[in-house]
Amino acid sequence: MTRRQVQTTTKRRAIRTLESKRAAEAEAGHSSGRFRLMMRLGDWQPAGEVLFRRSWPSRLDLKQEIMDELAGLLAARGWVTPEDRSWLVLCLDEAITNAMLHGNEGDPRLEIDVAIACDGRKWQIAISDRGDGFTMASVPDPDDPDSLLLEHGRGIRLMRAWLGSLTYWRRGATVVLSRRCAGVT
Repeated sequence: MTRRQVQTTTKRRAIRTLESKRAAEAEAGHSSGRFRLMMRLGDWQPAGEVLFRRSWPSRLDLKQEIMDELAGLLAARGWVTPEDRSWLVLCLDEAITNAMLHGNEGDPRLEIDVAIACDGRKWQIAISDRGDGFTMASVPDPDDPDSLLLEHGRGIRLMRAWLGSLTYWRRGATVVLSRRCAGVT
């Protein structure tokens, strides 16, 4: 099995696991709320105070460093539990890869901008690229079970399984990942 096939299988398994967990929580009455996927006009409007900003060149060899730094910041503040850190990294992997490869078309001269904000109840990570964005019509339907078999388009489904919301700003050139802080009911 190639590395790409292993990654694809791992992501499919993660999606199914998270979807099962969310369904079980909903049946038990412990649902974390309804997931929201939105496309907004204009620039990102952070919820709460922006606590971190940094830019990186669109180089995939830096992706792990970026994910580690962001996950470390959220974990250090207690916003993500150690058990959920791997899910955060999966979501960051999708968002950062999309920004670098699709938004910035893999051009290492173009940067991605990252910001973290928190309002005391939920955290947000905004990742912006220099691209023109996209339309939701160009993205495979994340509710279609066959979308798991596609080469592209699993990212939204994966992120939806763990995040509280996923919002696109600037026609999709900025993605904002959001979830309730660990321990907040």
